[in-house]
Amino acid sequence: MDDTLTVELHNRAQAWAAIKGQVFPFLARVLQGGGRWVLSISRRKRTKAQNRRYWGNGVLKQIAEQATVNGRLYSAETWHEQFKRQFIGVVELPNGEVIGKSSTSLTTAEFCEFSDQVEAFAAANLGVTFYDLEAHG
Repeated sequence: MDDTLTVELHNRAQAWAAIKGQVFPFLARVLQGGGRWVLSISRRKRTKAQNRRYWGNGVLKQIAEQATVNGRLYSAETWHEQFKRQFIGVVELPNGEVIGKSSTSLTTAEFCEFSDQVEAFAAANLGVTFYDLEAHG
């Protein structure tokens, strides 16, 4: 028996249909066996499409290929670290150094906003021209 149920909710009508058609039947089945269960509801984290747009042949790759600082190109990973620090914030390490906060816990909306900030900064301050970017996912 599968003991996990994941349901994506989009609006009230679809959510109610999913609750009646999936959640209630799932709970009826698993609760017959006893034990304790936890029901968690949370915002969706960023999507694979958002990752592709940002990492794949998208935003960071194009910045790494076009943006120079003092005549030097930087890797997509280096730019990502810069942008995390700049737009998400930092975490202080025990030795006093700082690193950018992780972007993996951002919701789809938060990651979209982060990506938009990166693109706007790169276009306005680094002269990057973006091409063939997927729509926000």
